[in-house]
Amino acid sequence: MHFLRVLLATSAILIAILVVAVVPTSTAQKLKDAQPDLAYFEPELPHQLGRRTDVEVPAYDVVPARVRSESATYDLVQNQFSFFGAPGSGPLIHGRQDVLANSELIRRFAVQDMELIVAASIAHQASDIKDRPFGADALETFVLENVKPDASVGIAQLRPSEVVYWAPELVGADLLDPEVAVRIMTAKLEKAERTIDRTYPDVNVTDRAMLLALVQNDSSEIAMHDTIDAFFVTANGDWQTLLASDQAKSRGWTKQLRLVLVQVDWLVSEGWSKPAGLDRDRWAQIAFPRPNLDVDG
Repeated sequence: MHFLRVLLATSAILIAILVVAVVPTSTAQKLKDAQPDLAYFEPELPHQLGRRTDVEVPAYDVVPARVRSESATYDLVQNQFSFFGAPGSGPLIHGRQDVLANSELIRRFAVQDMELIVAASIAHQASDIKDRPFGADALETFVLENVKPDASVGIAQLRPSEVVYWAPELVGADLLDPEVAVRIMTAKLEKAERTIDRTYPDVNVTDRAMLLALVQNDSSEIAMHDTIDAFFVTANGDWQTLLASDQAKSRGWTKQLRLVLVQVDWLVSEGWSKPAGLDRDRWAQIAFPRPNLDVDG
Protein backbone atom coordinates (compact mmCIF):
# COMPACT_ATOMS: atom_id res chain seq x y z
CA MET A 1 0.00 0.00 0.00
CA HIS A 2 2.82 2.39 0.86
CA PHE A 3 4.49 1.66 -2.47
CA LEU A 4 1.22 2.33 -4.30
CA ARG A 5 0.78 5.70 -2.60
CA VAL A 6 4.31 6.73 -3.50
CA LEU A 7 3.70 5.64 -7.09
CA LEU A 8 0.46 7.60 -7.28
CA ALA A 9 2.08 10.69 -5.79
CA THR A 10 4.95 10.52 -8.26
CA SER A 11 2.55 10.07 -11.15
CA ALA A 12 0.51 13.11 -10.08
CA ILE A 13 3.65 15.25 -9.94
CA LEU A 14 4.81 14.11 -13.37
CA ILE A 15 1.41 14.77 -14.92
CA ALA A 16 1.28 18.26 -13.40
CA ILE A 17 4.77 19.03 -14.69
CA LEU A 18 3.85 17.76 -18.15
CA VAL A 19 0.72 19.92 -18.31
CA VAL A 20 2.55 23.03 -17.19
CA ALA A 21 5.36 22.33 -19.66
CA VAL A 22 3.08 22.45 -22.68
CA VAL A 23 1.57 25.84 -21.81
CA PRO A 24 3.01 28.55 -24.13
CA THR A 25 5.83 30.56 -22.65
CA SER A 26 3.92 33.83 -22.81
CA THR A 27 1.02 32.33 -20.88
CA ALA A 28 3.33 30.83 -18.29
CA GLN A 29 5.00 34.21 -17.79
CA LYS A 30 1.66 35.96 -17.34
CA LEU A 31 0.65 33.23 -14.92
CA LYS A 32 3.81 33.81 -12.94
CA ASP A 33 3.29 37.58 -12.89
CA ALA A 34 -0.37 37.36 -11.98
CA GLN A 35 -0.28 34.64 -9.33
CA PRO A 36 3.00 34.14 -7.51
CA ASP A 37 3.11 31.45 -4.87
CA LEU A 38 1.28 32.75 -1.84
CA ALA A 39 3.19 31.53 1.19
CA TYR A 40 1.25 31.87 4.39
CA PHE A 41 3.35 31.91 7.53
CA GLU A 42 2.50 32.58 11.14
CA PRO A 43 5.91 32.57 12.87
CA GLU A 44 4.34 33.24 16.25
CA LEU A 45 2.52 29.91 16.07
CA PRO A 46 4.89 26.96 16.52
CA HIS A 47 2.53 24.47 14.88
CA GLN A 48 2.74 26.19 11.49
CA LEU A 49 4.94 23.81 9.53
CA GLY A 50 4.26 24.65 5.94
CA ARG A 51 2.63 27.07 3.62
CA ARG A 52 -0.50 27.41 1.63
CA THR A 53 -0.29 28.14 -2.05
CA ASP A 54 -3.33 29.75 -3.59
CA VAL A 55 -4.02 29.37 -7.29
CA GLU A 56 -7.58 29.99 -8.37
CA VAL A 57 -9.27 31.91 -11.11
CA PRO A 58 -12.83 32.36 -12.34
CA ALA A 59 -13.93 30.27 -15.31
CA TYR A 60 -17.03 32.13 -16.34
CA ASP A 61 -18.20 35.23 -18.17
CA VAL A 62 -21.25 36.35 -16.24
CA VAL A 63 -20.12 39.57 -14.56
CA PRO A 64 -21.50 42.67 -16.36
CA ALA A 65 -19.03 44.46 -18.62
CA ARG A 66 -19.10 47.58 -16.42
CA VAL A 67 -17.92 45.55 -13.46
CA ARG A 68 -15.44 43.40 -15.38
CA SER A 69 -13.69 46.46 -16.75
CA GLU A 70 -13.17 47.92 -13.27
CA SER A 71 -9.80 46.17 -13.14
CA ALA A 72 -7.46 44.74 -15.73
CA THR A 73 -6.17 42.45 -13.00
CA TYR A 74 -9.58 40.83 -12.61
CA ASP A 75 -9.70 40.19 -16.35
CA LEU A 76 -6.18 38.78 -16.34
CA VAL A 77 -6.98 36.43 -13.47
CA GLN A 78 -10.14 35.32 -15.21
CA ASN A 79 -8.61 34.79 -18.65
CA GLN A 80 -5.39 33.09 -17.62
CA PHE A 81 -6.83 30.34 -15.46
CA SER A 82 -10.31 29.66 -16.79
CA PHE A 83 -9.08 26.73 -18.85
CA PHE A 84 -7.39 25.00 -15.91
CA GLY A 85 -10.25 25.48 -13.44
CA ALA A 86 -13.33 24.97 -15.57
CA PRO A 87 -15.62 22.34 -14.03
CA GLY A 88 -15.81 19.29 -16.22
CA SER A 89 -13.81 16.17 -16.82
CA GLY A 90 -10.62 16.14 -14.76
CA PRO A 91 -9.66 19.85 -14.47
CA LEU A 92 -6.11 20.47 -13.29
CA ILE A 93 -7.40 23.06 -10.79
CA HIS A 94 -10.11 21.11 -9.03
CA GLY A 95 -11.76 23.44 -6.51
CA ARG A 96 -14.98 24.10 -8.35
CA GLN A 97 -15.41 20.46 -9.20
CA ASP A 98 -15.10 19.70 -5.48
CA VAL A 99 -17.78 22.25 -4.60
CA LEU A 100 -20.16 20.86 -7.21
CA ALA A 101 -19.59 17.35 -5.90
CA ASN A 102 -20.14 18.38 -2.28
CA SER A 103 -22.78 21.09 -2.58
CA GLU A 104 -25.32 19.06 -0.60
CA LEU A 105 -22.87 18.70 2.28
CA ILE A 106 -22.19 22.43 2.30
CA ARG A 107 -25.89 23.25 2.35
CA ARG A 108 -26.49 20.65 5.07
CA PHE A 109 -23.91 21.96 7.54
CA ALA A 110 -23.81 25.71 6.81
CA VAL A 111 -26.70 28.01 7.69
CA GLN A 112 -28.15 29.77 4.67
CA ASP A 113 -26.32 33.08 5.04
CA MET A 114 -23.02 31.20 5.39
CA GLU A 115 -23.44 28.80 2.46
CA LEU A 116 -21.87 31.14 -0.09
CA ILE A 117 -18.72 32.00 1.88
CA VAL A 118 -18.19 28.38 2.95
CA ALA A 119 -18.52 27.17 -0.64
CA ALA A 120 -16.26 29.96 -1.95
CA SER A 121 -13.62 29.16 0.69
CA ILE A 122 -13.61 25.48 -0.26
CA ALA A 123 -13.53 26.24 -3.99
CA HIS A 124 -10.53 28.45 -3.32
CA GLN A 125 -8.65 26.15 -0.94
CA ALA A 126 -9.28 23.01 -2.99
CA SER A 127 -7.62 24.65 -5.99
CA ASP A 128 -4.07 24.22 -4.71
CA ILE A 129 -2.39 23.04 -7.89
CA LYS A 130 0.89 22.33 -6.10
CA ASP A 131 -0.57 19.86 -3.61
CA ARG A 132 -3.82 18.77 -5.28
CA PRO A 133 -3.31 18.50 -9.06
CA PHE A 134 -6.51 17.15 -10.63
CA GLY A 135 -8.00 16.95 -7.12
CA ALA A 136 -5.97 13.84 -6.26
CA ASP A 137 -5.26 13.04 -2.60
CA ALA A 138 -2.23 10.84 -3.26
CA LEU A 139 0.41 13.56 -3.05
CA GLU A 140 -1.10 15.10 0.07
CA THR A 141 -1.32 11.70 1.73
CA PHE A 142 2.33 11.02 1.01
CA VAL A 143 3.41 14.44 2.38
CA LEU A 144 1.23 14.10 5.48
CA GLU A 145 2.53 10.61 6.29
CA ASN A 146 6.18 11.02 5.30
CA VAL A 147 7.21 14.68 5.19
CA LYS A 148 5.00 17.12 7.16
CA PRO A 149 2.65 15.63 9.74
CA ASP A 150 0.88 18.99 10.05
CA ALA A 151 0.53 19.76 6.35
CA SER A 152 -2.73 21.29 5.14
CA VAL A 153 -4.76 18.74 3.18
CA GLY A 154 -8.14 18.03 1.64
CA ILE A 155 -10.70 20.20 -0.08
CA ALA A 156 -10.57 22.72 2.79
CA GLN A 157 -6.75 22.60 3.14
CA LEU A 158 -6.89 22.05 6.88
CA ARG A 159 -4.01 21.21 9.20
CA PRO A 160 -4.44 18.49 11.86
CA SER A 161 -3.29 20.95 14.54
CA GLU A 162 -6.00 23.52 13.80
CA VAL A 163 -9.02 21.23 14.17
CA VAL A 164 -9.07 21.64 17.95
CA TYR A 165 -9.81 25.36 17.54
CA TRP A 166 -12.83 24.96 15.27
CA ALA A 167 -14.35 21.51 15.86
CA PRO A 168 -12.68 19.71 18.77
CA GLU A 169 -15.09 16.81 18.43
CA LEU A 170 -13.44 16.06 15.06
CA VAL A 171 -9.83 15.93 16.27
CA GLY A 172 -8.25 12.86 14.71
CA ALA A 173 -10.84 12.61 11.92
CA ASP A 174 -9.72 12.12 8.33
CA LEU A 175 -9.22 15.60 6.87
CA LEU A 176 -9.29 14.12 3.36
CA ASP A 177 -12.92 13.13 3.95
CA PRO A 178 -15.04 15.85 2.25
CA GLU A 179 -17.72 15.73 4.95
CA VAL A 180 -15.13 16.28 7.68
CA ALA A 181 -13.55 19.11 5.68
CA VAL A 182 -16.88 20.84 5.10
CA ARG A 183 -17.86 20.56 8.77
CA ILE A 184 -14.57 22.02 10.01
CA MET A 185 -14.46 24.87 7.48
CA THR A 186 -18.05 25.71 8.38
CA ALA A 187 -17.23 25.65 12.09
CA LYS A 188 -14.20 27.90 11.52
CA LEU A 189 -16.17 30.53 9.64
CA GLU A 190 -19.15 30.39 11.99
CA LYS A 191 -16.85 30.88 14.98
CA ALA A 192 -15.25 33.87 13.26
CA GLU A 193 -18.68 35.31 12.44
CA ARG A 194 -19.79 34.99 16.07
CA THR A 195 -16.58 36.67 17.23
CA ILE A 196 -17.07 39.56 14.83
CA ASP A 197 -20.73 40.06 15.67
CA ARG A 198 -20.11 39.85 19.43
CA THR A 199 -17.12 42.20 19.48
CA TYR A 200 -18.07 44.57 16.67
CA PRO A 201 -21.88 44.37 16.40
CA ASP A 202 -22.18 47.34 14.02
CA VAL A 203 -20.18 45.69 11.24
CA ASN A 204 -21.88 45.68 7.84
CA VAL A 205 -22.53 42.55 5.79
CA THR A 206 -19.82 43.25 3.22
CA ASP A 207 -17.04 43.92 5.72
CA ARG A 208 -18.02 40.77 7.63
CA ALA A 209 -17.91 38.66 4.45
CA MET A 210 -14.53 40.09 3.45
CA LEU A 211 -13.12 39.36 6.90
CA LEU A 212 -14.36 35.79 6.64
CA ALA A 213 -12.58 35.59 3.28
CA LEU A 214 -9.36 36.28 5.21
CA VAL A 215 -10.11 34.08 8.22
CA GLN A 216 -10.80 31.02 6.05
CA ASN A 217 -7.03 30.80 5.56
CA ASP A 218 -6.15 31.14 9.26
CA SER A 219 -4.89 28.07 11.10
CA SER A 220 -5.50 28.99 14.73
CA GLU A 221 -7.82 30.96 16.97
CA ILE A 222 -4.97 33.36 17.72
CA ALA A 223 -4.57 34.07 14.03
CA MET A 224 -8.34 34.54 13.64
CA HIS A 225 -8.46 37.18 16.38
CA ASP A 226 -5.35 38.84 14.96
CA THR A 227 -6.99 39.13 11.54
CA ILE A 228 -10.23 40.57 12.92
CA ASP A 229 -8.51 43.04 15.26
CA ALA A 230 -6.14 44.17 12.53
CA PHE A 231 -9.13 45.46 10.57
CA PHE A 232 -11.18 46.99 13.37
CA VAL A 233 -8.42 48.22 15.70
CA THR A 234 -5.20 48.71 13.75
CA ALA A 235 -6.83 49.91 10.52
CA ASN A 236 -9.87 51.48 12.23
CA GLY A 237 -12.22 49.69 9.85
CA ASP A 238 -10.57 51.01 6.68
CA TRP A 239 -9.66 48.44 4.01
CA GLN A 240 -7.15 50.63 2.19
CA THR A 241 -5.24 51.16 5.42
CA LEU A 242 -5.35 47.47 6.26
CA LEU A 243 -4.23 46.23 2.86
CA ALA A 244 -1.37 48.73 2.71
CA SER A 245 0.06 47.40 5.98
CA ASP A 246 3.10 45.13 6.22
CA GLN A 247 0.96 42.57 8.00
CA ALA A 248 -1.47 42.38 5.08
CA LYS A 249 1.35 42.06 2.57
CA SER A 250 3.14 39.33 4.51
CA ARG A 251 -0.05 37.31 4.88
CA GLY A 252 -1.29 37.85 1.35
CA TRP A 253 -4.62 39.39 2.36
CA THR A 254 -5.24 41.20 -0.93
CA LYS A 255 -4.83 37.94 -2.83
CA GLN A 256 -7.11 36.14 -0.40
CA LEU A 257 -9.84 38.74 -1.05
CA ARG A 258 -9.36 38.38 -4.80
CA LEU A 259 -9.32 34.62 -4.92
CA VAL A 260 -12.39 34.21 -2.72
CA LEU A 261 -14.27 36.91 -4.63
CA VAL A 262 -13.86 35.20 -8.00
CA GLN A 263 -15.31 32.08 -6.41
CA VAL A 264 -18.21 34.08 -5.00
CA ASP A 265 -18.92 35.42 -8.50
CA TRP A 266 -18.85 31.93 -9.97
CA LEU A 267 -21.10 30.50 -7.27
CA VAL A 268 -23.69 33.27 -7.74
CA SER A 269 -23.64 32.53 -11.47
CA GLU A 270 -24.35 28.90 -10.56
CA GLY A 271 -27.43 29.86 -8.57
CA TRP A 272 -26.07 30.13 -5.03
CA SER A 273 -27.81 32.79 -2.96
CA LYS A 274 -25.98 35.98 -2.07
CA PRO A 275 -26.62 37.22 1.48
CA ALA A 276 -28.83 40.29 1.63
CA GLY A 277 -26.74 43.43 1.89
CA LEU A 278 -23.56 41.96 0.41
CA ASP A 279 -22.08 44.66 -1.86
CA ARG A 280 -20.10 42.65 -4.38
CA ASP A 281 -19.01 45.76 -6.32
CA ARG A 282 -17.50 47.37 -3.23
CA TRP A 283 -15.58 44.17 -2.48
CA ALA A 284 -14.28 44.14 -6.05
CA GLN A 285 -13.22 47.78 -5.95
CA ILE A 286 -11.20 47.11 -2.79
CA ALA A 287 -9.65 43.83 -3.92
CA PHE A 288 -9.09 44.87 -7.54
CA PRO A 289 -8.56 48.63 -7.36
CA ARG A 290 -8.30 50.61 -10.57
CA PRO A 291 -6.82 54.09 -10.12
CA ASN A 292 -8.90 57.09 -11.15
CA LEU A 293 -12.00 55.08 -11.99
CA ASP A 294 -15.39 56.33 -10.90
CA VAL A 295 -17.80 53.45 -10.37
CA ASP A 296 -21.45 54.14 -9.71
CA GLY A 297 -22.87 52.95 -6.40
